[in-house]
Amino acid sequence: MTDKCSKLLPKIHEWLEGCADEETALLVQWHLRDCVHCQQIVSEWQFVVEEIRFALPTTPPEGFEERLKQRISKPQILSWCELAVSWALTSTGVAITVFWFGSSLASVLRSLFQWLLETINWSALLTVWLQQFLELVNRWV
Repeated sequence: MTDKCSKLLPKIHEWLEGCADEETALLVQWHLRDCVHCQQIVSEWQFVVEEIRFALPTTPPEGFEERLKQRISKPQILSWCELAVSWALTSTGVAITVFWFGSSLASVLRSLFQWLLETINWSALLTVWLQQFLELVNRWV
């Protein structure tokens, strides 16, 4: 990047944003004809601008804001049938989840307990713990 590029960079950004006056726009365009580095900067910024335009939401359809305000302002009352179906589906899902989680958790805990019983020699465990405690005390003293 040359010194001329560094000085023109703010003007290039003005030109890209459409805020540059006519003289600045001509100066930037003249510079961009010869400077590959600034051409790269301009193409990258144009790519970013296009991506932002693509990501921005479109305008809402006509009457959307009024319909939204009406929905928010008046409470929505459900019929007893809709409530019954909602409660039935919710309670069924909760019951299935509790049953599955409970049965799988019980089997996992059962197998973990069996593994612990098989792998740990309980009579030797107390002596190992005491030896480690004594080693710890000896290091401190």
